[in-house]
Amino acid sequence: MSVAQNASEIPSPDPRAWLGHIPAHRRRTIANWFHYAVRSGAQTPTLVIQTVRQTCHRRRQWSDETDAETVLEALDLDPAGALAYAASVLAYQALPLEARQRAKAERAFAFLKSAMVGKPATAPQLYRLRMLGYVGEPPADRAAASALIDRLQQKRGRP
Repeated sequence: MSVAQNASEIPSPDPRAWLGHIPAHRRRTIANWFHYAVRSGAQTPTLVIQTVRQTCHRRRQWSDETDAETVLEALDLDPAGALAYAASVLAYQALPLEARQRAKAERAFAFLKSAMVGKPATAPQLYRLRMLGYVGEPPADRAAASALIDRLQQKRGRP
């Protein structure tokens, strides 16, 4: 039994954690390689990994491809994580379009929220708070202001 087959039996708490092996600015490209493998017909995590490996080898032949080297190293370093990520891509691609769009928007919203931490509330946020009847201390940052706006709108029955 190969290492990849043994690794497929080990569950990963966060399948997307495998992307942590890839520099942040290159993750979208590498994720696309996995999604392309599924859209091209790979139907199991092992086949997705094989297709991504083939992509890496092809890209290394064409040029001095550092992304390909990084991915191959990550596949060898964390085969269980790679298989879990491949399985998550298969599951994601199997979702209806609306569900995929919703999942993508939820991930983007989480990143947006984390980007707002530590930055002062914006003038439009402070204005919205006043319009909702808030009279307390200004929120500590944009994330707090956003959460406060959400709570006040829910109290008023607004979306």
